Amino acid sequence: MQQLSMSRQPILALLVVAGACSQAVAQPAPDWHLVYTPSHRATFEQQWKYTFPKHQWRHWFIALRYPPHLAWSKDVEANAELLTSAGWRPFKEITELSKEKRRMLVIDYPHDDPRLRHGFTVRTTITATICDQRLEKGPPTAKVAPLTAEEKASWLAATPTFDFNKPNVRQWMDEHKMHKGKDEKPMDFAHRVYKELRLHLPYDTKDGGPWICSQILKVGFGECCRHGIVATSILRANKIPARTVCTLWAIDDKSQGAHCWAEFFVDNVGWVTCDTTIDNEHPKSEAYFGNKQGELLAGMIDFDWVFEAGPFGKQTVFPIDAFPAHWSRGKGDMDNPKIETKTTVRVVNRFR
Repeated sequence: MQQLSMSRQPILALLVVAGACSQAVAQPAPDWHLVYTPSHRATFEQQWKYTFPKHQWRHWFIALRYPPHLAWSKDVEANAELLTSAGWRPFKEITELSKEKRRMLVIDYPHDDPRLRHGFTVRTTITATICDQRLEKGPPTAKVAPLTAEEKASWLAATPTFDFNKPNVRQWMDEHKMHKGKDEKPMDFAHRVYKELRLHLPYDTKDGGPWICSQILKVGFGECCRHGIVATSILRANKIPARTVCTLWAIDDKSQGAHCWAEFFVDNVGWVTCDTTIDNEHPKSEAYFGNKQGELLAGMIDFDWVFEAGPFGKQTVFPIDAFPAHWSRGKGDMDNPKIETKTTVRVVNRFR
């Protein structure tokens, strides 16, 4: 930025510049911006086959998420289908009922189809353009849309999963000094949260009970999704909009599995990645604060999905990314199902 020379500028020009600067004080330029670089476009297909040995079906309702469109996982196309005696039958798109109003794919299938009498087979296909994301110093070159009041309220709210008002969560935050200072910038505080969780919430994939913030801090460990829940909860508790993003590895045809992390929103910057478990062998790594490689496509945002499940009424389910939510009417029970899954990834186009 060029500085004005006091000795060469007319007084009037200086007054104009001073006026412009005084107006800018109210809305200073952000210190950071996000850069997105397209990596590749990939198609992710997943199939589930459920068999219930002790159940005879007469009516199924099945629900799956519609993957979100994000700045680093964009131009999304998705569908889901149920295998019937007449072939593959498409799901329809609805909007769920929570404050987040996320897109879903559902099917209400009441027909007495012999093929579905003891279970069902469904498949989903997701195609998205995946980008690298990089956090860089300096103001953005493009305007970032602010959150609406409704969006902000949704991503600040306490929920059954993000239960940051529970006493043991507040105690953990006190002990680890996880409270934003009066003059501390959201980016700086989020960076403190990132470092604290990488160093002091051990990564472990063993069962720690329900995926709820208070439970995770009670047992004192967690894998990627549990880390994302804790980070999201702490940021929301400090009035910083945050969410947990669940993603799918989509590098090549050998890709398998999923990964989660927290994101937080900074005005005029956008949604910033706060991944506290990738490369967990190096807990002091700074590489995954604000940055992500173009290796995963977005599958789901947050938990506690609320929707009308046809004849089964209003339902709330925790996640609907790893497995489909389903309800049935028929004889017998649905205990001990046999579940077979198959995943394929195909790269449609590479940009680098």
